[in-house]
Amino acid sequence: MKNFKVEAEGAEFDFVTMHVREVRLFQVYVQHEGVTHRFHMQKNEEGDFKITDKDHCPAQYHIAEDLLSKAIKIYGGEERKPASV
Repeated sequence: MKNFKVEAEGAEFDFVTMHVREVRLFQVYVQHEGVTHRFHMQKNEEGDFKITDKDHCPAQYHIAEDLLSKAIKIYGGEERKPASV
């Protein structure tokens, strides 16, 4: 898993992974009107990433949820499996 940045809807989103063994949860930071907002995107049962706390994400970026989910799948890194002993 790795941290990354992506541009969407005219803003830069900074993704910070919250897990070390599999791509499952990210903290996402975005600047809006001079304020940094932090929200979370978590993998659902279908394997897509959804904004879990939409009240912390500026409303104008809610429409980018599918695009941000695709970005996580592309740039978030490979899932890591525990090492065999």
